[in-house]
Amino acid sequence: MSLADAARSLKRRGLRVRPQPADVAIVLGAYTRGYQPGKVLSGRLRAALHLYRVGYVQYFIVSGGKGEDETVSESSSMRRFLIMNGVPPEVILQEISSTDTWENLRNSQMVMELHDFKSAIIVTSDYHLPRALAVAKLLEMDATGFASPSTRREWRSAVREVFARAKYNVSGQSVWRDD
Repeated sequence: MSLADAARSLKRRGLRVRPQPADVAIVLGAYTRGYQPGKVLSGRLRAALHLYRVGYVQYFIVSGGKGEDETVSESSSMRRFLIMNGVPPEVILQEISSTDTWENLRNSQMVMELHDFKSAIIVTSDYHLPRALAVAKLLEMDATGFASPSTRREWRSAVREVFARAKYNVSGQSVWRDD
């Protein structure tokens, strides 16, 4: 299987996932320029807003720390975006220290426990959702997912995800057995 085929397969798998109503949406971070979410992150936030507006979730956990090339945390940018789009601040919880998918979900799981949330919908890009759900399964989270459709410009990110999957397998964090 070529890299292109593997990336397309991840995107298709992510788009097939159907969410179930849950206590909270966990929105996984991506690049932000100051308080302006990048295109990938904006797509994830719009997907999370949709879930909120149709009543699938009542709360958000926005998960993402501050990358080396970022001036504010991804979660701060996400919080501001949601508030600017009509979400009450009191339903937005922040996880501000994660730097990768594993940390996003482990730290968000701790936030869930603090607030007695039992179930989550993980919101991320289509190509990223299969790995995020696999990590959630390993963490024994009660979670479904909702994919933000990626654009053609995100092709490099989808290919990068193929390598991220391989890295998890090589490092012993093989979350793909039951996939």
